Amino acid sequence: MLTAAEKRFLAGREYWTMHKPLVLFYRHEMEQALARALRRAGVALEGRRILEDGCGEGRFLRQLVEFGAEPSRVYGVERDAAALAAARERTAATHYVRADAAALPFRGGSFDVATQAVLFSSLPPDETRRRAAEELARVLRPGGLLIWYDFVERAREGLPRGLELAEVRALFPGWPMTAYKFGLRFRWASVLVNKALWLAHLLAATGVRRSHYLILLTKPE
Repeated sequence: MLTAAEKRFLAGREYWTMHKPLVLFYRHEMEQALARALRRAGVALEGRRILEDGCGEGRFLRQLVEFGAEPSRVYGVERDAAALAAARERTAATHYVRADAAALPFRGGSFDVATQAVLFSSLPPDETRRRAAEELARVLRPGGLLIWYDFVERAREGLPRGLELAEVRALFPGWPMTAYKFGLRFRWASVLVNKALWLAHLLAATGVRRSHYLILLTKPE
């Protein structure tokens, strides 16, 4: 049986708004992980041509802009028309395209950086997922960077299931990969964030029951 918190998770966009403490908790955890990963890899986003596949309302792309990406060189792909309209309204300088993840409308090698943020956990584990991975690989230039941000935890009924590292490797065989875990499992965070935020961050820092992967993959030359 789903808990009340998990039912709110399933409620969709109206729950995941930025004024919610739980949403802010996950955002801060993700930003810290991304800053750490890019710093250790010696990667700067300035001047890079960047694509997010499955950009939704553009939240992750806006965060990449805060990390130095230039809005005029950022592209978001989304098949949901309502989400795409919201993204365009909130970040007018960024290029948004309505398309399917399995058929990206760009030439091969068009981007220096490609990203996916909780897209693959929403795709069925079949040909659709494989085609989406092939398309990301195709549009990324040799030596380009893929930033993967998705769930760690296994699914409960009705909740997303993050991919195991072995599954990610199988989608991008031969790509050098560095993986970081961050955050805190939803069931724990949904309780602690409103009662003891410091404890939620402490548990996240100690690595107990982390919730997300941030993975950097490099396309072979």
